[in-house]
Amino acid sequence: MSFRTLVLSAAFAAVAGSALAQSQPYEQVEAPKTWRVDVGGGITHGFSATGNTGDDVNYTAWGSASYRDIIYANGLDGLGWNAVKTDDFRAGVQLRPRFAAGDIEASNLERPDFGADAALYAYKRLGGVVVGGRVAQDVSGDDAGLQYFASIGHQRVTPVGLLRVSGYVVGGNDERIQRYFGVSPEQAPGSGYQPYEASGGLSGAGAVPFLAIPIGERFGVGGFVNYEQRLGDTKDSPLVEDEGVWRAGLIGVVRFSSGS
Repeated sequence: MSFRTLVLSAAFAAVAGSALAQSQPYEQVEAPKTWRVDVGGGITHGFSATGNTGDDVNYTAWGSASYRDIIYANGLDGLGWNAVKTDDFRAGVQLRPRFAAGDIEASNLERPDFGADAALYAYKRLGGVVVGGRVAQDVSGDDAGLQYFASIGHQRVTPVGLLRVSGYVVGGNDERIQRYFGVSPEQAPGSGYQPYEASGGLSGAGAVPFLAIPIGERFGVGGFVNYEQRLGDTKDSPLVEDEGVWRAGLIGVVRFSSGS
């Protein structure tokens, strides 16, 4: 079985907050390449990079590229650099996209727009699992503060394809949680909501299984399911309808790469 297309294995699991394989030191399942480019797309439910209603089924385009797994770019992690890269450890920096929160129907509440975070990350492989996380700070002037993320994951090759299972927690400082889940006294009039001050801390914990299946030498398909439990002031926010969030997606890609 060829696994040339399976670097995508973490791509849409990152929708729930998991980092991509480009920044995590999972065991190699293919010969190293000088450069790689993946292009594709698919459908997602419960997530939209553009801020469309998460309950809708949204089409999501996908693209990623890497050079020697040191410099890389993709639609979820943005632009990244593995400043430290060994067989079982990676650490580096990213300029990450920060996705729009989306408008709330029948409300004029000002919501966070598409922006950018600067992030530091580190991941270590311990036996069969990879542990680590990142810290990201808003750099686009949207007063979106700081977010932190930690995960543990395991992957294995199965008779069907590459299976990766990850668990994670995510949180932020007062500024980040208030920007996404709070209602300031200035925003409240006419918004349909009473003022709500949200404090920082853990905002969610979840799990993601992802299965990627190769099709021939250059094509692949993958699917993920994610459940995230809201925590802390995020769970109690008037802007959140449910304490738990389900997300799912199906994606297909075609790969272009150099020789081994």
